[in-house]
Amino acid sequence: MKRFFKIAFAFVLVISLLSVVSFVPTNAESLKGVVAPLVVINDDQGGPIGLSSVSSWNEGGIFSPDFNSYKLSADVYVPCSIFSKEDTGSVFIEPQIQFWFDDLGVNGYLERDYVLRIGYDFENNCPFWMGLSANDTIIDNPPCINNVSVVDDLIKVEIVDAQVNPEFKTQEWDETTGSNKVWTDPIPTTGDVVPQIRLATDRPYSGKFVVTNASVKIGDKEYKTDYSKSGPIAGFFGEIDGDYAELAASTFNTSLLTVAKTSVKVKKKKSTTIKVSTMFSSDKVSVSSSSSKIAKATYKSGKVTIKGVKKGKATVSVKANGKTKKIKVTVK
Repeated sequence: MKRFFKIAFAFVLVISLLSVVSFVPTNAESLKGVVAPLVVINDDQGGPIGLSSVSSWNEGGIFSPDFNSYKLSADVYVPCSIFSKEDTGSVFIEPQIQFWFDDLGVNGYLERDYVLRIGYDFENNCPFWMGLSANDTIIDNPPCINNVSVVDDLIKVEIVDAQVNPEFKTQEWDETTGSNKVWTDPIPTTGDVVPQIRLATDRPYSGKFVVTNASVKIGDKEYKTDYSKSGPIAGFFGEIDGDYAELAASTFNTSLLTVAKTSVKVKKKKSTTIKVSTMFSSDKVSVSSSSSKIAKATYKSGKVTIKGVKKGKATVSVKANGKTKKIKVTVK
């Protein structure tokens, strides 16, 4: 983990190769995936610390000791709000594959061949990306990046067939080498295969990210995580609090804030509702009316209720995630 952040900080000093991508309008499409928090803070020395990971469980009993045959795929969504014009910042994505050996009660894993760095170029209004190998070699176009695109208020990173290092590691940390210990016990013959995505940033951030379409290839066979299941289908670990939790897939939107209508007519003493969508269901939403003597507004469970008080015109403001949407109201 220490080595990971050392590599992450090195990215900040690198002049990045920019790549132009297409902007994809999706009208705040609702998708399903594992929504997990990403919290990064400054430590006592002023440097960022914090790491989040999502492990998407696959079928048990598909383990193969041929570690050269493993490849990982997943779509990762990060909010554009992670980046700012004043302090651009970067997101570091590390794909790896974990294994759970029930008989032994322990984990093992194959770490990434390189860390993926995602940034945003505000001058050219597009994201950019690169990779950095274990020996600090810059990879301008990592082969596992299929596409990086802006989808409403999210940046979507499509990781396809990411090759992992075939050196099998344990979860134990070796202080002498500054990395996890190499697995020296006999290799188990069966185990659960777990695709894992780890994220960090190089500046403080408090928000959420999403992982969906996770799968692992072993040779010519692909095993996909079924995000349609209602039960827990993933695990989440956050370095700041050290807590581990099981997660079920949940719906998220690609936009920070959308409202179904921007103008309504309502009769005096009658009410109407307008659907409101935010990126995540837990996002805080507030509403206000420019004139509560004409129209009153309240918010609950994804809907704004507007009640006509007396004839006239008013504007209802809906706020969430730093964005504001306005609804023109005519009371008849």
